[in-house]
Amino acid sequence: MKKRFYGKITYTIDKNHPDIKYVKDWTSEKIYDFEDVYSFADYYDDEDCIGYIKRDLRLVAGGGYNSDYIHNVLFEIRKL
Repeated sequence: MKKRFYGKITYTIDKNHPDIKYVKDWTSEKIYDFEDVYSFADYYDDEDCIGYIKRDLRLVAGGGYNSDYIHNVLFEIRKL
């Protein structure tokens, strides 16, 4: 059996973000978001799953490199 979670990150990026050249109409106040659904084996603790989701979403928001250039980060995570 698997447990599933919905995860969403909302954030801003700064001018040094590695993907800034691909972002149209960038401003330092522009809000971006990304969401995904995650599946885990039942033997993983919910808190471990949530920690993994937060790290993964930060990495995605950072362009796959790191999360140094994302700011004002908010998460929405819920078990499905």
